[in-house]
Amino acid sequence: MDIRKLEYFLAAVEEGSFTKAALKCYISQTAISQQIASMEQELGLKLFDRSEYRPKLTFSGKSFYQSSKQLVEKYYEAVRKAKLLEQGYHGSISIGITGPIEKKFLPPVLRRFSMKYPDINIQMKEKNFSQSVKELEKNTVDVVFGIGHDIEGAKNVEVFPLFTSNICVITAVNHPWHEQSEVYGYDLRNENLIVFSKDFSTVYYQSVVDACRKDGFEPNIEKEADSFDELLLMVSANNGVAIVSEEVMTQDDNIHMLKLKDTHHKSEYCIARNRTNKKPIIDDFIKATLEGFNTKNHK
Repeated sequence: MDIRKLEYFLAAVEEGSFTKAALKCYISQTAISQQIASMEQELGLKLFDRSEYRPKLTFSGKSFYQSSKQLVEKYYEAVRKAKLLEQGYHGSISIGITGPIEKKFLPPVLRRFSMKYPDINIQMKEKNFSQSVKELEKNTVDVVFGIGHDIEGAKNVEVFPLFTSNICVITAVNHPWHEQSEVYGYDLRNENLIVFSKDFSTVYYQSVVDACRKDGFEPNIEKEADSFDELLLMVSANNGVAIVSEEVMTQDDNIHMLKLKDTHHKSEYCIARNRTNKKPIIDDFIKATLEGFNTKNHK
């Protein structure tokens, strides 16, 4: 049976008349009446009672309507899936994440993407900055999230900025600055700094050193952390202060946050792909991510 016949039948039921159904389907009333009559003959069923001015569904017609509606929906869903497969939209997408920013902002993007591509398996891999970039260069992940200066310069990598972070200083609640709301870049000259280690990110480590020098002093790096959680614990223990993005912070009774003003410290949060990876689903995921972050007005 032609799927169009089922669509004509559904339109006649939902519009309440053959005339309105014909207008909806862009054919004549005569044609739609003939198509439905042909379908009734083919099925050996009387779907409409035509004894009154408006056709009414028979008992068997009501049953057939429910089943037909599901059948048409399944038909078009099957067509949609087949077209996606033909265009290369199948399998999985592997996403490299590096920390708390993704956990905070990525879930809505993933939900919308999964609704559009329910058959794509989303795989998440959490690594530090250096490891994520290496995996992207080797194409063992399809996209990665991270800090721009960690990703830029990597081989065959294309970077898409998402937003510029607001830089802040975090201290323990018993630090002398605990009642202040802001500090200036040069104020850090006498502070012990806690930074991410070179293993976590060589580029990030060097960017902190360079920014401090531009702010007018040589940084006193007291401790190095291999993870964000480790950095927070060191700060809360008052081992030193740290320079981080406001976006990574959540409410923490053991941490005090201050705005950092007049500084060369900066950070741009990005998503990146390897140019040699031609999976079409990557383009769609990046587009969905850019749209999601623009909606949040983080730029």
